Amino acid sequence: MVRFGTSGWRGIIGRELTFRRVRMVVQAILETLREEKTPVERIVVGFDTRMLSEKFAVSAAQLIASNGILAELTPRDVPSPVVASWVIERQAAAGITFTGSHNAPEYNGLKIYTADGILASQEFTDRVERRFDMLEGEYDDTFLPRPALIHEHDPKPVYLERLQALIDWEAIRSSKIKLIVDPLFGSAREYLDHILLENEVEVDVIHNTRDPYFGGYAPDCTSENLSPMREVMRRTGADLGLSTDGDGDRFGILDQGARMADSSTALAVILDYLARRRNLKGGVGYTVATSGLINAVALHHGLELIETAVGFKNFGPLLVDGTLEYAGEESAGLAWSRHLPERDGVLACLLAAEMVAIEGKSLAELAHALADRVGTFSFRRTQIPLTDRTRAIFDERRGQTWTEINGHKVVEVDRRDGLKLIFEGGSWILVRVAGTEPKIRIYAEGRSSEERRHLMHLVRHFFSQRRL
Repeated sequence: MVRFGTSGWRGIIGRELTFRRVRMVVQAILETLREEKTPVERIVVGFDTRMLSEKFAVSAAQLIASNGILAELTPRDVPSPVVASWVIERQAAAGITFTGSHNAPEYNGLKIYTADGILASQEFTDRVERRFDMLEGEYDDTFLPRPALIHEHDPKPVYLERLQALIDWEAIRSSKIKLIVDPLFGSAREYLDHILLENEVEVDVIHNTRDPYFGGYAPDCTSENLSPMREVMRRTGADLGLSTDGDGDRFGILDQGARMADSSTALAVILDYLARRRNLKGGVGYTVATSGLINAVALHHGLELIETAVGFKNFGPLLVDGTLEYAGEESAGLAWSRHLPERDGVLACLLAAEMVAIEGKSLAELAHALADRVGTFSFRRTQIPLTDRTRAIFDERRGQTWTEINGHKVVEVDRRDGLKLIFEGGSWILVRVAGTEPKIRIYAEGRSSEERRHLMHLVRHFFSQRRL
């Protein structure tokens, strides 16, 4: 059984991710694509820095070619947003990249991009899953090699050209801003640092070699994982620390003084900057798990708001058709449609650098000024393991009728993605099962840190045995 989550298929290498299963998934993708009306003539294949990613990619390209389809294979690991750019550049029928994203080193996985350069929809991946189920058990894992249909292509130049034309490099240069870049041993190395250095921006780089073990940590832009960059910032007096996760589609930012910038705050501050300085006028997308600060900023600027379930793939079609110009989700995902209809951690980092350079203020200062205009929001996310017990309690709680919790009146219940309870005054809690790993995510937001802490305390009782 193979199941796609909010951002592709993930599993442990050697258990869920085997060469046979990878080829079966790729064959299922090809057969699903052939159900579409558009001819399948070219598919691009990328990979990240994880163990076996490159070999999985080569095996996938061989299978694609054996089906009579041209397979383009990157000469080195690439960030996931680069695959999105590559699909658009080459007018490919689809893109496949092997990545475990921000998961621990023992994980790997696969993401599918459509011809529009967006993550495949739930409807498409559901069909892939059904095809895989039909193949399982009777799949003939042999094929005729057709090496003439495998070509090498480097998508880096066109991708960097997109960024070169979008960012105000003169403003960054003239500000004399000092930056630290940490790609966390991932595939964004020699992308973010490369374009900054090419534009004569002062930058120090750490963790810019390929390491499939990511230094022994999951390549996630958490405060703990950014501790080495924090030390470099303190030693050098850098203004900003810019980080990307394992496949480069998420960001992490250390502000002046090496303080971790909350991703929800960063998304809102960047949105405000784009609306004020870069003429952003289109719709704004956010998920049910994202801070209300983004909503407040959008309403302040008169921008249309669209809320979706968690998963950046829900934004893709809306970014393509022009409904959305900007999209953000609390797990440090940002897209601006003038660049790509897909989240991009490299873009997010560059926009943060441009914003700080032009405004001449730190992220914290910009956040405080924003709060004066739109109000204060205090947001937090945590998680617990997904076990038989926690799953059973979650399912029971989700099915309950909710009118109040410990004196807090519930004014709205949202079950689109887990269970979200919205209280009088706009504070809320959300509990949902993660789509990429065996975790239950817990979110809470209040209008003050005290209210948020109280709400998080309430959620802890959510998993007690007594009925609330």
